[in-house]
Amino acid sequence: MFACAPGIVYLYSQSHGVARLAIRCLHLAIDDPLLVADTWNPEVEAIALAASATLTLTGVDTAAIMALPWTIDRLAFDYQGTSLSFQLAHSIQFAGPRSIRLRTRGARHYATRQEMACSL
Repeated sequence: MFACAPGIVYLYSQSHGVARLAIRCLHLAIDDPLLVADTWNPEVEAIALAASATLTLTGVDTAAIMALPWTIDRLAFDYQGTSLSFQLAHSIQFAGPRSIRLRTRGARHYATRQEMACSL
């Protein structure tokens, strides 16, 4: 599991469109099998990529998200100089008055500090 305090999270209604909404988020947790998978084993990595991750956002205005007239299909945020983006399945679970859960779909990749430093 990975957790951070992103501050601002950007919600998109089209995969390659401009952010439709920027919301404050006090805490974001990512529960993803890929984060603990043996990435040296191609079969294990493929299974982990096929499984979706769960993103839990807490400290968000769920009423504003419920009122959106469009479907959220991508979420992005900045963390330590890296922009992380996730394609989302079309379902939102409202876990409380200030918390939502989203499921990912599609391939995911988490950049490491080494990858960021070695951009040749």
